[in-house]
Amino acid sequence: MSYPAKTVFCFSLYMFILSLALLLAPGLLSGLLGYTGESYVWVRLIGMFLFYLACFYLHAAWQEMRSFFYLTVYTRASIVGFMAVFVALDWLEPIFILLSLVDLAGALWTRRALAKDKPAEEGSRRS
Repeated sequence: MSYPAKTVFCFSLYMFILSLALLLAPGLLSGLLGYTGESYVWVRLIGMFLFYLACFYLHAAWQEMRSFFYLTVYTRASIVGFMAVFVALDWLEPIFILLSLVDLAGALWTRRALAKDKPAEEGSRRS
């Protein structure tokens, strides 16, 4: 598994853990995120979608889908901006900005891995 694939694989593990927490124990994070017992169905729905997304990340890592890796860099990095807007509009609690920094860190890690892996990729094309 290439270095960029490992970063996406690790992020998929993070998403699996978070999705299972949201699905199986919505009360564990709900208070921190500002949700009440009445909204647990929405918390579980987010967990379900996150679980499916984690499956896509895992598959992409196993298949060395570099174009997907690049796409995740931009989409994960953009989450901080979305969360900032949602918090500014008072749609979400400020904790979401802090949590989105995990996505930003993962995006920057993958971007760095892709940049480091590029020379090896170009060298293998010349052979």
